[in-house]
Amino acid sequence: MSEIVLVTRQEFDKAADLFRAATDVSCEPAPADEAALASAVVARGARAAIVGVAPYRGPLYAALEKNGAGLIARFGVGHDGVDKPLARQHGILVTNTPGVLDLSVAEHTLWLMGSLARCVAQSHEAMRGGKFAGQTGMELHGKTLGILGFGNIGKKVAASAHFGFGMRVIACDQVAAPANLAALGVEQFTNNVEECFRQSDVVTIHLPAIASTQKFINAERLAWLKPSALLVNTARGAVLDEVALFDALAAHRLAGAALDVFAVEPYVPAQPDKDLRKLDNVVLTAHIGSNTREANARMAAGALENVRNFFAGRLDKLTRVPGG
Repeated sequence: MSEIVLVTRQEFDKAADLFRAATDVSCEPAPADEAALASAVVARGARAAIVGVAPYRGPLYAALEKNGAGLIARFGVGHDGVDKPLARQHGILVTNTPGVLDLSVAEHTLWLMGSLARCVAQSHEAMRGGKFAGQTGMELHGKTLGILGFGNIGKKVAASAHFGFGMRVIACDQVAAPANLAALGVEQFTNNVEECFRQSDVVTIHLPAIASTQKFINAERLAWLKPSALLVNTARGAVLDEVALFDALAAHRLAGAALDVFAVEPYVPAQPDKDLRKLDNVVLTAHIGSNTREANARMAAGALENVRNFFAGRLDKLTRVPGG
């Protein structure tokens, strides 16, 4: 009899055909709510759970431990919702699927940039309201793009922006500059965030959510941007001070912002009177950067590969997260 693998419902539905096609394991949809998922783990005797971005802070770990050594396999890359110290305490391993969503997130970054530059969201709403009056936008060609965080996604954004739109690209990171900057479309590489921000017409954020990046984009750093600048965040909500962003946008010290990620998801304003949804110079999407058919298939395949390696005892083959 094949091992039971519980897959949270939203993730199961994103790649249902692939999960149903698995013959060596039996993938079953399960609730994302932690208490309900933990109950299902115990009832089904599951040793592995494939989960999304929901927070897991308690009963899931104890439930998996009851069935022996367990695995929490993230369907995706970010693992903020998994309590790694608690997982270690209960002998639970934690994996993710790095690299499989880079292209989807990079493309979504570009679509958000374009939506801001050409006022797509505002024009759409005007048309829906019966108005045939567009807003004047700007071309991206020749503009300076600052990329904060130059990992795999940042590199893909750089190449597409430069070779596709003819943008001048500045990459900013605390690591050493890659050797192939020209091939990536990067004109300048810097470790100085202020230098990057002051030159940029558009800034896109690709920072991880770690202790040193909490609310890294704050009022002081937002003030380094030109009043005509645009800001895009498809990384993690925790890296951006949403109150400071609201204030800058409301006062027109920043021309526009597009966000796919938020400090609290589903989105809840950091302060009731500072609701980003009320501003007309903001584009918001519901953490859909990695949600493409292609990326979902890759994430499902990667999560299942981790599950199979876990069941087979090939622990050295797992793509374990730091601390997991």
